[in-house]
Parts: sequence; structure tokens; C-alpha cells
Amino acid sequence: MNFKSTIGDFRFCPASEQDVVPMTWRVLRPRKTQAVDRNTECIGGDIPASTIKRKRRQEDSKGQEGNSTAAASPKPRRSNKKPKRGYADPEVYAHLHLVQDYLQENLDVVFCGINPGYMSAETGHHFANPTNHFWRCLYQSGLTSTLLPPSEDYSLPEKYNLGLTNIVDRPSTEAAELSISEMKAAVPAFLKKISHYRPRFVCFVGVGIWTVIQKALRQFQQSCGSSTSGSQGQGSKERKARKGVKGAEDGSKQEKDSLGLQPYKLVHPAETGKPASETFLFVVPSTSGRVVRYQFSDKINYFSELCELVREPQSAIATQDMLSIVVETRGLNI
Repeated sequence: MNFKSTIGDFRFCPASEQDVVPMTWRVLRPRKTQAVDRNTECIGGDIPASTIKRKRRQEDSKGQEGNSTAAASPKPRRSNKKPKRGYADPEVYAHLHLVQDYLQENLDVVFCGINPGYMSAETGHHFANPTNHFWRCLYQSGLTSTLLPPSEDYSLPEKYNLGLTNIVDRPSTEAAELSISEMKAAVPAFLKKISHYRPRFVCFVGVGIWTVIQKALRQFQQSCGSSTSGSQGQGSKERKARKGVKGAEDGSKQEKDSLGLQPYKLVHPAETGKPASETFLFVVPSTSGRVVRYQFSDKINYFSELCELVREPQSAIATQDMLSIVVETRGLNI
């Protein structure tokens, strides 16, 4: 049997040859667009061209208004400023160590900060933050002959007759984490310290700390009557001192009046082995890098002014307008 004749039996056959539709190839051609009837202004007879143009004009006008509004009122930028800190309980920084004072008797200047910063407490050295301008201000003003690192703060008394201390002993990241009552409570111990070592000048590093000290001095003077009274000149001195308090509190243009040599002097009476002496008070801007109200050059100028006063003899400093505060090491209480 032939294979071809056999497989032919399985071939599909339609019912009739007429049902077979011959296959044709469809040719795809581009569709002709319908002409625009300019009289009716229709495209393809569906949407009038005037409607389309009107919608486009409205969209363009909305886009222009949106762009002009965006240009007139840009989005506010996010502020990079960190929120201000509030009071922090002493337990927050209880793991940090205290920073040692470097003092000796009859120093030219004792620099007084408000309290040790976080990095100073970690390293055990005063003004240890690399952004702090204190050590550069000492060098640029001529108070030190070399630029000292914070690790050599111990050498100030012996090499340059300068000292370091703080009002409040406990450290914190910012001074705002201390309370006003806490700073005020530390003033009597500070005055005892100054009365014991009797430096020529006490320089307060920062206007904020001086405001606290000045109020305490006035309260101490009023309660003890330690200054000379009964003269017309004394009333003038007290008015100048009150003006200084107001200028420090305003914190604006009058704040500059609170910088430099102050209208106060601490009078130390004669004691065994110690003659009577006086301590003048001086204020410089905060040397912290966070304080941008005063430029680095401005801070150097105030340190240079202090350096000039140190080089002058004690008798050359005009003290007739200064309010005298007699401070004794015993029984001091504010």
C-alpha cells in the first residue's frame, strides 16, 4: 500500500469547495485625515476648533498664574537651627567630671566662665571645644606670647600670671541648662574665692554671667552697706551701675555698654599677711563659637583692651566713678 494514498484519507475537506474562502493579504495604509471645514470650524465634525483653542488659552493662563504665585511666595526653607535647650537636671551630666580651677594669689587676671562645657568636662580642660575662641583671643591680644592648646591651661598661672575658674562647677552642654537661681546661689562662694586670691582683674567671659554677678553685687551692697555713702558722687556711681544692669538686660545696642571695664571694684581689707587691695571687673563677649553676635575680631579688641589695662600700673586706672564693694572671706552671704 502506498503511503501517500493512505495519508490522503486524513486530509480535511469542507462540505463544498464554495465554502472555502481564499486568503487575501491586507495592505495597511495611512488613514486619511478628514479635512477641516473652515466655515463651521470643526475638526472631523466632532469638536469645534474654537472650543479647543479656548481651553488651551485657559490652561495657559492658569499655568502662568501658578508660576507667578510660586515666584512671589516661595516655599519657606527649613531652618537648620537647633532648638534651644532648657534647664537640665544635674543628674543628666552626673557622669562628667568637674574641671579644676587654676588660681594663685595676686594674679593679673582671673578669667571666669559660667560653667564647664561638655567637651571641657570630658577632657578636663577649660574652653576645650575647638570652636571656642578663648585661646586664640589670649594669643592675638598679647596676653600670652604663644597660642596655647587647652591641654596647657594649667600653665597660665606660672607662665603668664593668669587664672581660670567658673561660677558654677557642674558641667552642661549649654549655659541655658543652668537655672538663674543656681547661678545666683554660686555667687557667694565665687566672691570668697576672689577675696582669698585677690587678683588685679576678674574678667567675666560672657554678658549673661555678668548680669547675674552684677545683680548679686548690688543686692550685697544694699544689704551690707559696704560702699561709701552720704556723698553726691556716690549717688552718681549708683545710677551708672543701675544703667549698666539695664543695658545688660536689654540685650541689644545697650549690651555693648556692659562690655569692658565695669563701674565696680571689689575692695579687700587688710588681713594677716595680706595688705588691702582692689580687684577691678572686666567683661568680654562670650568666646563660644555658637555666639555669632560678635565677630572674632570684635572679641580680640576687648581682650586687647584688657591687656592694655593689665600693663598699666594700678594707680593709673581711674576709679573715682566706681562703686566700691567690700568683700570679706568670712560671713559672706547673699
